[in-house]
Amino acid sequence: MRYFLIEAYLLGIKDAKMSEASEQVSKGNYKHVLFRELVDDIPSTTYATHGIYYYPAKFIPHVVRYVIKNYTRIGDWVFDPFAGSGTVAIECHLLGRNYILWDINPILEVIVKASTYMDEVSLDDLHIDFNYHKAFIPQWNNLTYWHPREFLEVLKRAWGYYHYVLNSEKKAIVAIPLLKVTKHFSYADEQIAKLYKSKAAVKKVKRLLQSNWRFKLTHMYNDEALKVVKKIVKFNRLNPKEVEGVVRAGIDSLSEELKQEVDIILTSPPYLQAQEYIRSSKLELFWLGYSKKDIRRFRNREIPYNKLEEDVEIKSKLYFEYRRKVKKLKHPKLLQIYDTYFKSLALFFNKNSDMVRKYMAIFVGPVKVRGIRVPIDEILREHLEGLGWKHEVTYVDKIVSRKLFEAEINPATGLKDERTPTEHLLIMKKS
Repeated sequence: MRYFLIEAYLLGIKDAKMSEASEQVSKGNYKHVLFRELVDDIPSTTYATHGIYYYPAKFIPHVVRYVIKNYTRIGDWVFDPFAGSGTVAIECHLLGRNYILWDINPILEVIVKASTYMDEVSLDDLHIDFNYHKAFIPQWNNLTYWHPREFLEVLKRAWGYYHYVLNSEKKAIVAIPLLKVTKHFSYADEQIAKLYKSKAAVKKVKRLLQSNWRFKLTHMYNDEALKVVKKIVKFNRLNPKEVEGVVRAGIDSLSEELKQEVDIILTSPPYLQAQEYIRSSKLELFWLGYSKKDIRRFRNREIPYNKLEEDVEIKSKLYFEYRRKVKKLKHPKLLQIYDTYFKSLALFFNKNSDMVRKYMAIFVGPVKVRGIRVPIDEILREHLEGLGWKHEVTYVDKIVSRKLFEAEINPATGLKDERTPTEHLLIMKKS
């Protein structure tokens, strides 16, 4: 059944003295790569069904494919506990690996079901009735803040048809274009990852209201539905394999424990200050039928908002070294985020590392906190070494493309917005 651099990092922390990490560079444990060139059988980051729906900070398929090909065998189990939009699932189907995916964001299930759809599909399968007699009303107090009433009357009926008529097999592939239309016909700024009502979005809605917007809405739906059909057809032409896949969406990976052994953990955990993935999907989640209580629960369990009920030992000297630097900023909230982030990840690995047979592959970048470049991958390396794992290699990948909204000045800090220049693939091997 299917359910779903080290050199660059050292340059980023010029105030840090050359230490254990720099010694390892000369030993060849760190390799500079460009995954987009290294994995040359992937034409783009959106090939097949990758990118079927927008999700912030997605795992690029090149990294996933490289790890699966080089560190697993056909039939192995791949586990991604922070699965995001489900990149791992698509690559596992194409390469014949089984998978387990977890994520706090329940939209994962919809995206994975749509992006691994292996039956025949046509535009007729994505039919939606925008005049359906029974309306679906999201449990959202701010509904009219995000949609003008004119649009709402049509959207409610379309979503009524989705919720009350469609069978479960077709729901995921219909949800993709319907969500795109619903977001476009709202005050949400589609160029910004978080749910945000901008002046540009307000102007967009005003222009739509002054036009033949009903025709545009249905025409957009048909266009987006056709795109979904084409992507699914392309995916199926690549001969995906029937593999075992388990998707658990809307769960807290930090409080869960693996019930079966896996061969590898392959994941890209949230970055230190990459907050509010739930907020970025909030509009979609309400229309998919989740309640305000549900969404609040999901958001409260996001890293680094979750409140740990137990103290966690972090087996890393670098963690404490950088904690002292963050503490000197005299910003209690940032220190709390720093502590919660690393304790959360440490708790996860403490609970589940024994269930992993071979490797861990962790893809994350050295982010900045108020000018301090924090080497997340090195802190995780030290902690995992403390749990008995061996450092195999760290691949340093230069970031060449970025979808997320960028600004010269970070609105939260008032400081120059300096994005992470590299991402690091940490490979740890079971001793």
